[in-house]
Amino acid sequence: MRRFFTIFKLDFANLFKNPVLVNANTCFSALLIVILGFLGSGNYANSKTSYQYYLISMLVFGILNGAMTASNCFMERDIKKANLRIIYSPVGSFPIYFSKILASFLFDYLLHILVIALLCPLLHVSIGVHPAYFILLMAPMEFAAAALGIFFCCIFHSEEATSTLLSTTVSLLCVLGGTFFSLEGLGRTVAFLSRLSPVKWVNEAFFTLACDNDRHYLLPMFSAAILLSVLLVAGCSLTFKTEDYL
Repeated sequence: MRRFFTIFKLDFANLFKNPVLVNANTCFSALLIVILGFLGSGNYANSKTSYQYYLISMLVFGILNGAMTASNCFMERDIKKANLRIIYSPVGSFPIYFSKILASFLFDYLLHILVIALLCPLLHVSIGVHPAYFILLMAPMEFAAAALGIFFCCIFHSEEATSTLLSTTVSLLCVLGGTFFSLEGLGRTVAFLSRLSPVKWVNEAFFTLACDNDRHYLLPMFSAAILLSVLLVAGCSLTFKTEDYL
């Protein structure tokens, strides 16, 4: 266990040394929320509603993009060299991939909470009467996204292939799920396609918590995210082979 925490601390510290990842999860996310919220206000909603919509939907977008943080943490060129030394040590394979999942999860989770803490008072919006439920639901979502990124790395053995595939898939699911704009008003067929996207239901869970103070989706989505995380970690244990990493 001591060796695991040693690897975890190194992975966690390395993520904060990467300015691209730090800015993508803080400055870029905040700017995207402010710009889209500003552009969406006036015509279809008042500014407060627009900012709240994009605060929540862009947070979901950021959570799902945590898969790319994990793939970078696992297979980025400089980090991979250090990981090669760990492979030859007697720690086993589990600490190698699980420390990356845990470090990526905590990194994204803390930075996204920071974005919420800064933007809510600045934009005069809230994430519900009980923000703890909102923050709580974010945790398994962030973990599942990180586990997904590592699982794809175990399958494709390449950061570039993993990032390209995940980025395309996440963007497509987010567009269908109404992350950037609602598709409900574009006809019955488009609305039906939107409901097929899991992002639609993830958005729905966070919006009902923040806007309606309704915890109807909390337990089902929390449980589903934990189950998905367990399956993805199990998938990593089955597919990760140290010889493929060399």
